[in-house]
Amino acid sequence: MRVLLLPAYALDAVWVCHSALVQAADCCGDGAHLAGLLSDYLDGVHSTDLRSLIDALERVLAVLSLDLPAVRTLVSHLALNPGPSPDAQAALADVLAAWRRAGVAC
Repeated sequence: MRVLLLPAYALDAVWVCHSALVQAADCCGDGAHLAGLLSDYLDGVHSTDLRSLIDALERVLAVLSLDLPAVRTLVSHLALNPGPSPDAQAALADVLAAWRRAGVAC
């Protein structure tokens, strides 16, 4: 398991990107221009569409924004104790369950 500490400004920037992509999908205001720019790239390079990109980004944001007591328990255990423990295993199960609910295959 890898733990990533993300500064709040970086997470906010990803949310702003998400908002711009949603506006592009809805063709609202400047979003229509962004949708036009992205369509050739998404079709030609990634063989996907804008809605699929937004869905994938939402799953990433769900994981990055995950703030459960289980995460703090697991991170504390991983930092302080090298061996397995029932508390850490239960915390890991809780984290994986939250990821699955967010649509992340794990």
